[in-house]
Amino acid sequence: MGQEPLVSAIIPAYNAGAFLAQAIESVLAQTLTATEAVVVDDGARDDTGAVADRYAAAHPDRVRVIHQENQGLPLARNSAIKAARGRYFALLDADDIWLPQHAERCAEVLERDPSVGLVHANAMCILADGTIMESYDPPRWTRPGLDAFLEILLRRQHVCCVTAVFRRSVIDQIGMFDARFNRLGCEDRDMWLRIAQVAKLHYLNETHAKYRVHGNNMSSNTEKMLKARRILVDKFATGILRRRAMAGIEAELGHDLAAGSQVLGSIKAFSRAIAYDPTRIDAWKGLLRRVLMGRRLATDPRHQAV
Repeated sequence: MGQEPLVSAIIPAYNAGAFLAQAIESVLAQTLTATEAVVVDDGARDDTGAVADRYAAAHPDRVRVIHQENQGLPLARNSAIKAARGRYFALLDADDIWLPQHAERCAEVLERDPSVGLVHANAMCILADGTIMESYDPPRWTRPGLDAFLEILLRRQHVCCVTAVFRRSVIDQIGMFDARFNRLGCEDRDMWLRIAQVAKLHYLNETHAKYRVHGNNMSSNTEKMLKARRILVDKFATGILRRRAMAGIEAELGHDLAAGSQVLGSIKAFSRAIAYDPTRIDAWKGLLRRVLMGRRLATDPRHQAV
């Protein structure tokens, strides 16, 4: 028998045969060798299960596989958590990749400070073929003393899911992923909010992973994501706080639509955000930029009807 794992990689996998090997290899390549991979074949219809079984046969002390009928992402993660042996759980979707130092750097923080319930870092975006995307990520968690619960609820700050490492003891206290978000999304943000209610979150300003961007990402389904975000707000907020949180949803939607060149839709979303919370500065800035852009398009002969 090998050493007992300190960190358990939680890997739900559905029709992920094209990428799963890279995810598992990134766990095996960790500088912290006391890291195991718990793969859940969530009723996949491709060779996901076969890929996972091949690695489990080659690395029985470090890779374990659960085969189950399709249940959805949160429930697949819960299956892995139930089977995991580590003191800490770390999320890794089957199409993403960890950098070698990830588990070690996060475990160092958790071992050093018992008050920290979750550690997270940065990730670079890659395309389906592994090409690194050129993108600008604004600074995150730069001011000391931020209220993690409030920042996450109001969507002013984010926890990068593929870099999140959290304590087993905290999950024992707050419970596993909430099934009400199944097949909708936001189950991860719900988890971060619940952790933030009972423990500290620690941000490492380092790049720890590669997040693969392609058409199958759950977050690409806007309608479902909006429904999930509203359920999340109703779960955690009432009164003025709820209005501020709803403003955060609409402001983020406005930025997403603007990035997709949907000027009119982004203007409407930013307007709704301001109606919920007139102090939402990023919504005002986004609205002003989109209005000015719309006016330029309206007066540009290249965009006028012939």
